Amino acid sequence: MFEVLGILGVLLVVGIVIGVVGLVIGLLKLVIKIALIPLWLGLKLLGLLIGVVVLLALSPVLLVVGIVILIPLLFLGGLIWAGVALVT
Repeated sequence: MFEVLGILGVLLVVGIVIGVVGLVIGLLKLVIKIALIPLWLGLKLLGLLIGVVVLLALSPVLLVVGIVILIPLLFLGGLIWAGVALVT
């Protein structure tokens, strides 16, 4: 009978130790995640700044390409409008 109580006591102590170790590891993970939030936000900000710089660098190119494409389309639209006005 005492052997069974001894085994149950050992299992209880081992369970408590494993629970405490798991709790400590969980809290450590939480602390590390909270500590890394500024680093994560800094990387997000850096990505945003890089995106803005790339967009500002490409905007003149996109503007020129848009104008080059838009002018022939305007001429074509005017010709179509004139053709429709002539027919009707």
